Amino acid sequence: MEDTNDLKRLSLAISFVGILLLTILYLTYSMNQGNSRKELTGSIIKIDEEAYGKTEFNNDKLELKPILDKNVNKESNNVIYISFNVGGSKENNTDQIIYDIALADLNIDCNLLSPYVKWKLIKNGLELSAGSLDYKFDTVKDNRLVLTNMQQDLVKYNEDKSIYDKYEFYMWLSDSCQEENILKCKNNESQKNLLNKKLSGKIEVELYGGSKKELERHPQETLNKETCIE
Repeated sequence: MEDTNDLKRLSLAISFVGILLLTILYLTYSMNQGNSRKELTGSIIKIDEEAYGKTEFNNDKLELKPILDKNVNKESNNVIYISFNVGGSKENNTDQIIYDIALADLNIDCNLLSPYVKWKLIKNGLELSAGSLDYKFDTVKDNRLVLTNMQQDLVKYNEDKSIYDKYEFYMWLSDSCQEENILKCKNNESQKNLLNKKLSGKIEVELYGGSKKELERHPQETLNKETCIE
């Protein structure tokens, strides 16, 4: 009888040890899986800097003079124009990278936070987004203004740069009268306070993982002087 009880105790002990070992193995596997996911979220994501190029801008070498919107083009000598390509770096080791295009390091005269200082962003020949520097359009926060209304998919690295997304950025001072014949304008405003004002910044590509989200703009009711220079 005692032998039978001893066998039962031994069997229970073996079972307990087996369950304990399986639990340890499961926890070890789970921790390793967790580490793998953590490494994935920390993957290197970059753009091809060679294709991206120089994207700083300022109006030191041009005067923002009022222009008809329909006459805005890259040859205009009073239009800020930047062209650049966006594609992934060969160092990237993860898929499904998305990005925003933003204006960064903005240094703006307060007078230029106006509905008449307009911009548009062209992607692969089609207008992707447009707006103005008007504080009633969107808040310039931390010297930054997002241009894209929705994140874009990052094209993977390729030695053939022609497959990358091609962008053109325009910024100009829109004439308060959009008629060729100014006599047809009844309510055109004086824009003298917008002349000879300074503006500088750069275009930046901001990379993310995860899902796309539509941009929520945050217009202001009054001008925040912290977002501009007098």
